[in-house]
Amino acid sequence: MIPKFIEFFIFAENEIQDYRREMNIKWIVILAALVTQTLSASAESKVRLSQEVKVVDPAHRYLKSLGHNPEIVIDHVNSLGYEVYGPAGLTAYLKSENIPYVTVSIKKPKDGNDYPSPEQTIKSMQSLAAKYPSLITLTEIGKSVEGRSLLFARVTAPSTQGSALNKRPEFKYIANMHGDEIVGREMMLKLIEDLASNYGKDERVTTILNTVQVYIMPSMNPDGAFHQVRYNANGADLNRSFPDKTSDDNQNTTDGREPEIQAVMKFQAAHHFKLSANFHGGAEVVNYPWDAIPDLFPYDSLVQKLSLDYSKRASYIYNSTEFNQGITNGYAWYEVKGGMQDWSYNWYKDLQLTIELTHTKWPETSTVAASYSANRDSLLALIEDIFQF
Repeated sequence: MIPKFIEFFIFAENEIQDYRREMNIKWIVILAALVTQTLSASAESKVRLSQEVKVVDPAHRYLKSLGHNPEIVIDHVNSLGYEVYGPAGLTAYLKSENIPYVTVSIKKPKDGNDYPSPEQTIKSMQSLAAKYPSLITLTEIGKSVEGRSLLFARVTAPSTQGSALNKRPEFKYIANMHGDEIVGREMMLKLIEDLASNYGKDERVTTILNTVQVYIMPSMNPDGAFHQVRYNANGADLNRSFPDKTSDDNQNTTDGREPEIQAVMKFQAAHHFKLSANFHGGAEVVNYPWDAIPDLFPYDSLVQKLSLDYSKRASYIYNSTEFNQGITNGYAWYEVKGGMQDWSYNWYKDLQLTIELTHTKWPETSTVAASYSANRDSLLALIEDIFQF
């Protein structure tokens, strides 16, 4: 029989070891974040993403607590769970909290690598500009972390009245903020070509280019597209990195931000966009503001109408079994801080929608043409909606 005092010491040692194991697991994610964090001049805490999982949480029991963790990014909430992105140590943290998850396969479709490289995308834009010089003007607004061009195409008809062209309203499309959400990039390339090649042939396209300056950025995150990952080359989620009036990062300054964010912020400040949209993948829905707060958007009826204008013309979105009429308020879906959609209106009164194009983020390249065909009417209609302001 073991003496009582020895039992006590064994018990105490076991308790200490259990406590140590628990604390080690919980500190892994914290220490990883501290190692990879840098503090910007704007006091913005930088999260460096490197792990991705899908949390299995049909009842959304863990959604709120995970969403309030500054080192974690939540995306694409649905009836089964949601995507979770975090720094090294994410899976250890989830295990320590007994949160069920499955790892995400990074395997792309058999022809997934047939998508153009970022460099080929730039060459395609340059070729189109050379072919239609009177309609397409390219502007490099900056460079990515790895030095790739961040390129906008302005598509509009030449003016015969001097400065009249610059008096046309400015409309903006941005795609591929998340590098592994590729369909939007390819659709924007097709839209540039469609507008330019059909000017003077298609009455609708001709009217658009005669009356609107259409700015299109196929890829805001070429490094992410190259590596086939969500984040940029610094591990930053670009759609969580803009100034946010509802957070501590509430100053509209470029100081300390990712180069891709700085470039878009400076470009936005130099223009007067009235309406815009950005494109994603992983769901099929049109998302309208606000994303960061539950408050009613000042023009809630208008943004819902604009969202429906898009979804009704893309019937596969409108007929969604997840979202009524294929649209959703951003915050009602899930909270997003530092998103481009809220930022663009908060500081520039540029009303922006976020459009999720396909459930599959990196589908077979053979599906892209059908995706563009299904969205073409919607893309043109949203540009035409600029005259509702």
